[in-house]
Amino acid sequence: MPIRIVTGGISQETNTFQWQPTTLEDFQRGSSAIHRGEDILALEGTGTVYGGVIAEAKRQGIELIPTTFARAVPGGRVTRHAFETLCEEILDGLRRAQPFDGVLLVIHGAMALEHHDDGEGLLLRAVRDLVGPDIPIVSPLDLHTNLSDEMMALADAFVGYKEYPHIDTAETGARALQILVETIRGNIRPAMAHVRLPLIVPNQSMVTTWQSPLKTAIDRAREIEREPGVVAATVLGGFPFADVPFAGVSTIVVTDNDPVLARRYATELARICWDLRETFRIEPTPIPDAIAEAMAAPPGSVYVLADIADSGASGTAGDGTAVLKGLLEANARSAAVAQIMDPEAVHACIDAGVGATVTLRVGGKHDGLHGEPVEVTGMVRLIHEGSFVLAGPMGKGTVASRGKTVVLEIGGRDGIELQLTELRGHPNDLNFFRAFGIEPTERRILVLKSAAHFRAAFEPIATKVIEVDAPGISSPRLERFDYRKLRRPIYPLDPETTWSPEA
Repeated sequence: MPIRIVTGGISQETNTFQWQPTTLEDFQRGSSAIHRGEDILALEGTGTVYGGVIAEAKRQGIELIPTTFARAVPGGRVTRHAFETLCEEILDGLRRAQPFDGVLLVIHGAMALEHHDDGEGLLLRAVRDLVGPDIPIVSPLDLHTNLSDEMMALADAFVGYKEYPHIDTAETGARALQILVETIRGNIRPAMAHVRLPLIVPNQSMVTTWQSPLKTAIDRAREIEREPGVVAATVLGGFPFADVPFAGVSTIVVTDNDPVLARRYATELARICWDLRETFRIEPTPIPDAIAEAMAAPPGSVYVLADIADSGASGTAGDGTAVLKGLLEANARSAAVAQIMDPEAVHACIDAGVGATVTLRVGGKHDGLHGEPVEVTGMVRLIHEGSFVLAGPMGKGTVASRGKTVVLEIGGRDGIELQLTELRGHPNDLNFFRAFGIEPTERRILVLKSAAHFRAAFEPIATKVIEVDAPGISSPRLERFDYRKLRRPIYPLDPETTWSPEA
């Protein structure tokens, strides 16, 4: 009889500074989705966790029993109704699937709920209470996981992404399934150890397309995974925009029945991060300076101006206007902006029709934290229903959607091409332009509302990437955030913070 593994999960990254909650409807809107039953298996061949899980299950002849997998675009806290509805669907699937040999629970690691800070801990508790202590539970984790003690106590093993942008999701999913299968077969007995540092760091210092401080630790984790007795070694940068007690950098090592070795290596990885703590600081470039440099570059240059403080992948409003305002003031040419979320402006353009010239106040309407509305006059060049297939290194083969989308041409054909959208998105794929008639390799300035995921697709075409200093709730300037639940002291908010393995 083949090994029977039940799978499902809930994946959402929560920015607790976003006032708008994530509802059950949000799990079914735009680029979000709820996959039920066989719909999960339809993710075969995609650049997702399940793309790797399904391929590995087929390779090993594992019977994979799908329940419910729900994923939502990063946003505010998940409502109790949404969480409890989805959790119960997963539990119902587990009950129907009995007997089985293990659970692969696909989670993010930084989901906070309106009634609880630790969404993953609650989900793991519900699953563990149902399956009992002897059924192994293994989960892949996002690199931005905020690791709680509850999570560690309830799972048998975790393995996290090692790349940011997350181009190794399928690889991580496959590895999680391998660990689970080896545990079921009795070939390994996972022993986990973790260290949670008093250290919170901005997303950009976790990027692995350059030798960031976090990448230095991740490189060592890869070496550790080649050591005898080591099953998995993970370095988690955490998600700094979640005001929860356990946010921040942490490490996890899984060994084969050797808790002392797991503790030693988890501590070594934590020590690397702590010793590099001063290098995690990010200094974005003032907007006028970034625009001036791009405009002065030689013909044929492609400059990416990353609006990292208004990253849809970090749960922000997506309606920041500071960079657009800078482009207008500089009379920038050959600039394309992806994107500003403004349903009101989108529908005004739709009402006017393609070819119409409109004057609108766009952006800055969601929370007042990402700049004021900016008046623009332009021609409605394109109206689009907003969905398209991703073709790049992240999420290849899946469908992205930002709702109805309009391209507004400001200052003529070679001026500013502004994408206005109904929903937030995060441009991590060249098709965020190409699907709307804009060829990114032919534009001098590309404005992307993305913290880092854009790098996998856009760095290869970019003359230079500049992270700009704009307002917003995914800013790397963490001292600007009003943390109330975060444990203190924590570096760099409290510069005198100390840490030692012995403590």
